[in-house]
Amino acid sequence: MFYKLLAFVAVAAPMACHGGVTLRGAVGAKADMLFERRLASATARGDIFDEAVNAFATRNDDLHPYPQGATNHYGWWQGEYWGKTMLSQCAFARYSGRGDVKAFVREKARDLVRRFQRPNGYLSSYDNEDHVFGFNWNVWSRKYTMWALVEAYDLTGDASLLDAAARMADHLAAQLKRLGVPLAKTGSFAGLPSMSILKPMVMLAERTGEKRFMDFARAIVADNDRPDGRSPNLVANSFGDRPVHDWYPNPAGWAKAYEMMSVVEGFVEYARATGERRPLEAAERIWEKLRSAERNAVGSVGYHDHFIGAASYPNAISESCDVIHWMRLCKFLHEATGDAKYLDTWEAAFLNAFLAGVFRDGEWGTHDVRSHGRRHLQGLYEVQMTYHFCCIANAPRGFCDWADGQVVSAPDGSASVNFYTDCAFSGGGLELEISGDYPVGDAVKVAVRADRPRSIRFRVPGWCRGRMAVDGVGVGNGKSVMEVAMSGKEQTFVISFDMAPRIEPVALKPVVGADLGMHPPAMFEMRGHNPEMAGFARSKPGVRILRGPMVLAKARRAGCDDRTCFTDISGLGPDWKATLAPREGVDAWGAWRLVLERGGSRVELGVCDYASAADTDNPRNAFSIWF
Repeated sequence: MFYKLLAFVAVAAPMACHGGVTLRGAVGAKADMLFERRLASATARGDIFDEAVNAFATRNDDLHPYPQGATNHYGWWQGEYWGKTMLSQCAFARYSGRGDVKAFVREKARDLVRRFQRPNGYLSSYDNEDHVFGFNWNVWSRKYTMWALVEAYDLTGDASLLDAAARMADHLAAQLKRLGVPLAKTGSFAGLPSMSILKPMVMLAERTGEKRFMDFARAIVADNDRPDGRSPNLVANSFGDRPVHDWYPNPAGWAKAYEMMSVVEGFVEYARATGERRPLEAAERIWEKLRSAERNAVGSVGYHDHFIGAASYPNAISESCDVIHWMRLCKFLHEATGDAKYLDTWEAAFLNAFLAGVFRDGEWGTHDVRSHGRRHLQGLYEVQMTYHFCCIANAPRGFCDWADGQVVSAPDGSASVNFYTDCAFSGGGLELEISGDYPVGDAVKVAVRADRPRSIRFRVPGWCRGRMAVDGVGVGNGKSVMEVAMSGKEQTFVISFDMAPRIEPVALKPVVGADLGMHPPAMFEMRGHNPEMAGFARSKPGVRILRGPMVLAKARRAGCDDRTCFTDISGLGPDWKATLAPREGVDAWGAWRLVLERGGSRVELGVCDYASAADTDNPRNAFSIWF
């Protein structure tokens, strides 16, 4: 299969945050491609990185007129790319254990501070420090730089980088006081981009021990728990019954998905650091509201980076940054609560929307993944950048986060296996290998070697409760975890899953024309970028078919012509019988011959995993998850 042909030589001495996971198999091959092309290669460390640095050399993000007419309250976001790229470099250094990556991080972080941080602490791609009002991204971009400096300090131990981040924070606090405005009144989208500085501010407070930084963070949380209801008021509104898109009028104008989830991730970080329960509960409640009203058919949330009730739309289009930050929110909420529902949702997002958004050559990716069409919306060349757009800079962290959560060892020596894609784990006297090509395969082997017998906890995915077995012993329907004690220092467990295809009608409302202040069909098709998508927006609900956690797709790559891809099967529903037979020689991770039967009706067609259906920029990649 295609992915097996792409694997690079594995990097040495892996060292992930939770003890040393190395991704293998199809997921590992795709991750290695991305790491090599975007982070480790000469081009990555040269042209790609230099372009991000250049935003600080030119400092012209505040010099561009608003497209509909000039105004001094508009700005670009070139400054975000250095921080995003450096965060990915830090994550890759922790994942790989490579000393050259660590040295690159230290050198480039010190160089940025030395060359571009002003004596007052300001470090940004906006020349005018006070250009913080209207539609602009000055504080947002500073957030990413400050966050990356803190993580670079964590990786290298270089105190000068932590000092530079502290001076950035002090400058911002002094600036807001001088301007006489709260943070929420800067930037765009009701202050959400600016307030997302909450997480790095908490991290800075913990590492410096300086109370003023935690006071800054506390003020952000308090400004989201206001009795006057001023938008966005995320904490206070989370305790009500209404979905996010009903909190205020025109959600398309304020409910920006990526930025809002970044703030909510900050609530989790703040609650962990302070022990305050209310911000964590607010994050849990917001997550539930998003899962209920915004979770789309490809496993992500939102509609083209907005919360507008996306779960109700028959056209799924999800910005890849939204996928990545939805997964991060799942990750940190699971770490905070231990609730398995966050792992279930994280898995569905990773194996479908996330993997679909990373091109198989590792050089580029999608801005948005779609439920159907001739291709996804590829990464756009934003703000005159050649090598950057928002999602590809974040993508390496999606793989590193997955590795970070796949196998987690506890202080008592036990381990939790949370995800079953192929990998190797090493740490704390325990070695563990997972093989079986999950979820394309029906079973996995978990080979464990330890310095002493251990207790191993296996997650029971929500989609197969009551249909999973460990060494032939079925797991009860109500269990989310199966705990097994090793009988010796070496043992192999065989875990099998019932991967019978599931036919799921998706209860969506018909959408015609404008709705909720946007025009969802036009936003789905994006004809200005993809003219071949004209007329592809659906106006009626659909039926999807899943195999385990994977969404299946009719696709040209799986042998379907256009008519098959884009024509619904009349009357298809859960009363039909569905069977799958594996197919070889298909340009996809997983491919099957699908047979659908009911009474005298029979339909047979080729299908593949959704993530493989269109993970290159080719307008002939016809595909659809709707059957």
